[in-house]
Amino acid sequence: MADLALRTAIDKEFRPTRGDFLQTILIELSPGGAGARGANASGIFGGGLRALPLNLGILLDNSGSMDGAKLENAKRACALILERLKPDDRATVCVFSSGARAIVPSTQFMEGARERAIRAVSDLRVEGATELLTGLNTVFAEVAPHRGPAVTTFVIVLSDGQPTDSQGFIDRNLDKFLDRARDEFEKNGVSVSTIGLGSAEDYDAAFLRDLADKGSGTFLMATTPDELAATFAQEFERISSTVISEVTLEISRLNGKARRFWRVVPDKKVFDPPSVINNAFKIAVGSLQNDQPQAYLLDVVTSAPESPKSRDLLCQIAAWTSANPSVHVEAHVLTGFSDNDVELSQRNGEVMRLIEEANDFKLQVDLEAAVRSGDKRKMTQVLERKKKMTQRLGKVNATKILENMEDTLDTGGQITADDLAVSSAETKKTKRLG
Repeated sequence: MADLALRTAIDKEFRPTRGDFLQTILIELSPGGAGARGANASGIFGGGLRALPLNLGILLDNSGSMDGAKLENAKRACALILERLKPDDRATVCVFSSGARAIVPSTQFMEGARERAIRAVSDLRVEGATELLTGLNTVFAEVAPHRGPAVTTFVIVLSDGQPTDSQGFIDRNLDKFLDRARDEFEKNGVSVSTIGLGSAEDYDAAFLRDLADKGSGTFLMATTPDELAATFAQEFERISSTVISEVTLEISRLNGKARRFWRVVPDKKVFDPPSVINNAFKIAVGSLQNDQPQAYLLDVVTSAPESPKSRDLLCQIAAWTSANPSVHVEAHVLTGFSDNDVELSQRNGEVMRLIEEANDFKLQVDLEAAVRSGDKRKMTQVLERKKKMTQRLGKVNATKILENMEDTLDTGGQITADDLAVSSAETKKTKRLG
C-alpha cells in the first residue's frame, strides 16, 4: 500500500484584523513515492507503487436504441477490456434495458473465465427500454461482496439514451439516480464513471456528468462508435493505475464557516455543502492513481479575532485510507493578521489560478441553465463572461468552442446539446500552473 502525501496552501496569507473575510485553502493529495509512469506486468510502477487489483463492474445499455453498430462497437470495446484483465482482477458485466441482469456474474479472471465472459458479451442482443436504476442496483449488487480497501472498485456505465421507466417513458426524476450513485460511493467506496455514446441530442450529457460526479468518477463522450474503444480504454487505464483506495479527508478545528468544497484536479467536481459538527467534517474522496494528484479547494469565511494576534490556526487537515487508518497524514493551516496594504495584497498564484478554474465550471453550469431558459440575452452574457475566463486561463480549445456558440447565436441559430456537452467536457479539465 502506497503512502499518502498531503500539501496545503492558502490564497491569502494575511487577512484584515477587522470584519469577516473569505479565504480559500488548497488541499492536495498524492500517493507517496509517485512520479514514475508505467507499470510492469505485475502491476508495479516505478518507485515501488503497486496497482491495486480491480473489482470492476461494466454496465452496458442494451435497449432498443443501441441496435446495430452502437451495440456491436460496445461489445467489442467491452471485450478489449476483458482481454486486459489480470488473474488477480475481478469483473462483472451487467446489462440494462427493460430490467437488468448480469450476463457475466462477478468472477476472478483466472484461466477460462476470460473466454466465457467474452462469449457472453458477444451473444448480447438489444431489447426494451432503458431502466438505469435497475441496472445500477444490479451491478452494485454484483461488486458488493468483493469490495474493500485492498482492491479498487469501479463501475463504468455506458449508455446512449435517457433513463426510462419500465413502460419506456422518459424518467424526469433524476435525483434518485444521483442519490444512488452518491450513496454507493460514500457508504461503500464504489466509484462510478459514465460514457455517453453518440450525439448528446440523444441523451442528457449534464445528467451523465453529474452521475459520474456523485460517484467520484469521470464522464467521457464517444461521439461516434469508432471512438468508443479508445474512450473505454482510456478510462480503464486510469482505473487500473489506482494505488490507493477509499481515502477520507477530515477538516477539524475549523476557525470559520465552511462555504464551498470543490475538487479541481484532475478535473472539477462540486461537493454538497459539508455538514460541520463541532467545527469538523469528513469527506470521502475515493481513490488515487499513480502519478496523479488530487487537489481540492475549501472556502472558509473567518471572523476578526477577539484579541490582537499576529497568527492563528485556520484549520487542521488529515487524510487516511481505510486500508490502514492508523497511518495518516496531517497538516495545520495558519493565517496571519495584518492591516498592512502590501501584506494584504499578497496572493498565492497557484491557488488563485485554481479558484478561476472552479469559477469557470460554475459559469458552465450557468450557461446550461441559460440555454434551458431559452433567454438569448442571458446566454450571450454568460458566454461573454465564460469566454473571458477561458482566455485568461489559456484554454484555447474551450475558447474556440464558446466563440462558435456566439457565432451560432449571432446568426439566429440555437445552441445544441452537443455544443453544451463538448463545452462541459473541456470545462471539466483543469489546466495547472507549471
